[in-house]
Amino acid sequence: MNIRQLEAFHATIETGSVTRAGEKLKISQPAVSKLLRAFAETCGFQLFVRNGARIVPTLEARLLAVEVERMFSGTERIARLANAVRNREWGEVSVAAPAALATRYLAHALSPFLVDQPDLHFTLQSRASPRIAELVAAQQIDIGLSVLPIDHPHVDAEIIMRFEMICILPAEHPLAKRQAIEIDELRNEPFISLPRDDCSLMTIDRAFQVKGVQKRNRIEVPLSETACGFVANGVGVSIVPPFVGLDYPENRLVRRPLLPQTSMDVWLLTPNSRPPSLAAQKLADFIRAAVAPFDQRAGNRPT
Repeated sequence: MNIRQLEAFHATIETGSVTRAGEKLKISQPAVSKLLRAFAETCGFQLFVRNGARIVPTLEARLLAVEVERMFSGTERIARLANAVRNREWGEVSVAAPAALATRYLAHALSPFLVDQPDLHFTLQSRASPRIAELVAAQQIDIGLSVLPIDHPHVDAEIIMRFEMICILPAEHPLAKRQAIEIDELRNEPFISLPRDDCSLMTIDRAFQVKGVQKRNRIEVPLSETACGFVANGVGVSIVPPFVGLDYPENRLVRRPLLPQTSMDVWLLTPNSRPPSLAAQKLADFIRAAVAPFDQRAGNRPT
C-alpha cells in the first residue's frame, strides 16, 4: 500500500469514474486502473463492481473510503497550514509598546494587517520602555517598541522613527491662531502633564528647563490620549507625540509644531537568541511602514 494507490482510490471514490480520477490526478486511465488493482490486492478484497458504464464501490470500499477521506482531509489541512505559515498568515505574535502608541495608534495602524491575517493570533501589551526591554530580552514578547535605547547581548535594537513632539491646545485658545508654539509662550498656561516616570515627560521637562520656563502643571494624567481629552474640553494645554489625539477634529483640538523642536526616538526591539517567526518578520515590516509618516530623520521628512 502506497500513497499513489490511496490517491487513485480517493479520486475514484470522489469522481465516480476512473477516467475522471485520471484527469484529476493528471495521469492516464490505465495508470489509475493499475493503481486500483494493486490497492485491491493489498487490501485483500474487491473495491469496485461494474454497473453498466459505471463503477460502484463495494461496501468494504465505502468503509475504507471513510478513513481515507479523513487522511486526505488531514493532509489538506497541513497543506493549508504550511501555505499560511509561508505567507505569514498564521502563527502567534506578541508586541509591547509604550501607552502613547499602544492606546490608539497601533490599533488603527495595524488593523489592515490583522484583517488580512485572520488566522494570526496577535497580542498587544502597553508597557513602559524599561519593562519592554526586559520582556524582549527574556523572549516573552516577539517585538518591542521602546523610546529608550537598549544595549543587551540578547536584543537587537533598530531606530525606526524619530518624531517631534507637538503642542496641543483647545480650538478657542488664543495661541491656536499661531502656526507654531514657542516654549516661552506656555509659561503661564495650565499644563496637562503625564506621570513623573513617563519617558516623554522627562523630555518635555528638559525642553522647559533649557528655555528657563517654569511649567505650570495643573492636572496629571496616566496617558497622552487622556491629556488630549482634557485639552479638547478646554481645561489646559499639553505636549504630546504627533501620533496621539488624531481622532479629534480641528474645531475641538489644534495641533501645532513646538519650538524649539523636541525629538524622541522609537526603537524596534527583537530577541536575537532565536530566529523570528515569518509572521513576526512580516508584522515588524508593517510596523516600520506604519510609523514612517511620523519619521523626521534625514531622508524621511515629507517633501
